[in-house]
Amino acid sequence: MDNLKYLFDYLDELNKFRNDSNTAIITDIDGTISEIAPTPMEAMVKPEIRDKIEKIADKFKFTGVMTGRSISNAMEMVGSKKIIYIGNHGLEQYKNGKISIKPQVKLYIPVIKKLKGEIQKKLKDYECILFQDKELSFTVHYRLCKTGDEIRQKALEVIHSIKGSKSLKITEGRKVIEIRPPVGHDKGTVLEKFISDNHIKKIVYLGDDVTDADAFNKLNELKREGKAETASIMVNSRETPDYIKESADFYVKSVDEVYNFFKWLLED
Repeated sequence: MDNLKYLFDYLDELNKFRNDSNTAIITDIDGTISEIAPTPMEAMVKPEIRDKIEKIADKFKFTGVMTGRSISNAMEMVGSKKIIYIGNHGLEQYKNGKISIKPQVKLYIPVIKKLKGEIQKKLKDYECILFQDKELSFTVHYRLCKTGDEIRQKALEVIHSIKGSKSLKITEGRKVIEIRPPVGHDKGTVLEKFISDNHIKKIVYLGDDVTDADAFNKLNELKREGKAETASIMVNSRETPDYIKESADFYVKSVDEVYNFFKWLLED
């Protein structure tokens, strides 16, 4: 993390984003605007952060949330109908009052549903494991397990042993294993398309997890190619792998500091 800059020591570098109403401000949810909670159901976005997001949406033309959660869940947590929601790591999007899902994603819903049932059946004796059905994807959480590495390995073995799992995309995050359709989307490719479709020239992205590294790396690529001015901000934690730290431009120390950054964005 030697080359990673503490955001509040370098705010002058972000004035060009703050002073342009066409800047896009996109953020992850869990670990970024919501504290990591023991279970996904317990996580919440504090009212003061929700308020700042609502005001940011009034100031900037493009404001959005990009998350592994479903859009319906993300909207419950964030509360704003003014912003863009990209859910399930890009498998669905809410914009202008409508949720759109790519047709090829729908083909895998029956496969994921069947796999979900098999996973729950085979791991039912592990009471510390939680399962999250996200409509278009399925997540196994093992944060509550005392022997996390052992349970992670067991869960992966079970998932890969089930017929049909090879046709899906299996990825990992902070104490989670994700099962998704293999349609080629990650936060980086989704962000690139969003930037291209909306002719965005300046963008700030905030995240904290493995999947956010895809977004950070894509923004670095677009910046090198001169296609957009970008700034990536990582929320640092003891669970953050080093390679994620290496891909971001700046870091903050907590969700509370994200709130302070949002306050700064709204200053004249």
